[in-house]
Amino acid sequence: MAQIQVSKENRKYIFQKRLQEALTAWGFLLPNLIGFLLITFFPIFFTFYLAFTEWDGLSYASPAKIRVAFKRTTGENNTALTIPAGTKLSVKTRKVSFRDLQVPISYRLMQDVVISPENKIVSVGDMNALRQWTSYTNKKGQILDLVRDQLPAELSFIKEGDLFFSRTEIMAANVRWATPVDGVSIGLDLSKPGEEIVVASRLDKQVVIPAGTIIQADMFVKVPEAPRDSEWFFELSTPVTIPAGKDEAVSAGLEATANGEMGSETSLIGMKMQINPAKEGVEAYIKFVQATGNNGLQFVGLRNFEEILFRDTRFKEYLLNTFIFLLGIPLGMMVSLILALAMNMPLKGIVAFRVMYFLPVISNIVAVALVWRWFLNPEYGIINSILRTIGIVNPPNWLADKTWAKVSIIVVDVWKGAGYNMMLYLAGLQGISQDFYEAAEIDGASSWQQFWNITWPLLSPTNFFILVMGIIGGFQAFGTQYALTGGGPAGGTTTIVFYVYSNAFKWGKMGYASAIAVVLFALVMLVTLLQWIFTEKNVEY
Repeated sequence: MAQIQVSKENRKYIFQKRLQEALTAWGFLLPNLIGFLLITFFPIFFTFYLAFTEWDGLSYASPAKIRVAFKRTTGENNTALTIPAGTKLSVKTRKVSFRDLQVPISYRLMQDVVISPENKIVSVGDMNALRQWTSYTNKKGQILDLVRDQLPAELSFIKEGDLFFSRTEIMAANVRWATPVDGVSIGLDLSKPGEEIVVASRLDKQVVIPAGTIIQADMFVKVPEAPRDSEWFFELSTPVTIPAGKDEAVSAGLEATANGEMGSETSLIGMKMQINPAKEGVEAYIKFVQATGNNGLQFVGLRNFEEILFRDTRFKEYLLNTFIFLLGIPLGMMVSLILALAMNMPLKGIVAFRVMYFLPVISNIVAVALVWRWFLNPEYGIINSILRTIGIVNPPNWLADKTWAKVSIIVVDVWKGAGYNMMLYLAGLQGISQDFYEAAEIDGASSWQQFWNITWPLLSPTNFFILVMGIIGGFQAFGTQYALTGGGPAGGTTTIVFYVYSNAFKWGKMGYASAIAVVLFALVMLVTLLQWIFTEKNVEY
């Protein structure tokens, strides 16, 4: 009997102990689980969900709100006229949707531009001059004439007046001289209400830019697609009476029976509305639009992915740009390895050199871009100054040429990231036992043979890590392109992540941006998996 009592107490003790351990474990794991859900799972889940939707990233679904005026259609107004509650009103609208294209456009100066030492910054013309296809005279100081001969063939269907530019898109434009003008730069002045093209001289003499000089700009343009007809329904919640002696009465605010964007406010005002049931002797029209409403988040299925994979030519172009920038990975690995071999030498003060080469890694990308923009400036940059000194009369316009802009960004990325990979290689080199090298020297192996047969194979884990992380980071390339070229010229340095950013935060296409991000995620996963299959087996641990 005593043994049975002891056994029960033991089981009770064990149960209490396990319960306490379980509660302790859950008390530790639950905050981590919540953190994982908030920081990792939910953002990924919502990104995948948004990929199947259409959303501008800001608005929520809401109905349109209007005020309606009821007007007599007969000349007699000696009696009151009442429109009862429950009367249904409808109006048909036409909504024009737009698709965006990136177009290189050229402009020609129609008269000389004179820059004096007293006035080194001169306005060439406000941005209104760039909003149409027509040629311009000197009206309102506009002295630009659009040259259409460089319009891509696929945009030949665009007609005069079909294109317009928003302020956000203008800010993203890349304006430049077709042929560099010595000592004179060109750009956008967005500090004033009227966006202007301005030219600035750094010379202490008068500069005359002759008429006929070509200005180039890369701009995102919006092209209207086929309009879609919609019908909107409203219902009077209270009766509306046109008093005797008056011809018109305005209802209180009416709300559409369905959510969605109704259309442009100015084009809706004055539109005639259908009354159901019909009311003899009266007609209704929109008097005032309080809110046009919003479509909010709409599920569109696979439409975003169909657009990306089969119709979006810019996605393919920017994907190619991304792959081109990946070419900097092996170059960076080579430079980093050379630096690591040098920094591994037992020299006095070598730590100072290691710190110096690592500084670009921790430097802010914006500061780095400002320095390199000065280095690469085609007119007064230090690189072109050196090239002119050694006899190269026309050095490259580094950031205004598609090819040279890519080369410039690869060089900057290699320079900025070399220090980080150098430290990884340095750790790998210092992990190799000196016994291998001593044995190789006894056998008469040269320095190259020691590197190729000892150093390189034993660095394979480091090479594998740098290659995998480099390719993943390469697919995410954004910072250097954004800070150095803004994705230009003509999209020549725009990457997939830059395209995601533009769609999400510049053009209000959050669903489409999420779909591109999902495609990029799948691509990175595929490339990483292939690397693991074909490269990891050659790694010597």
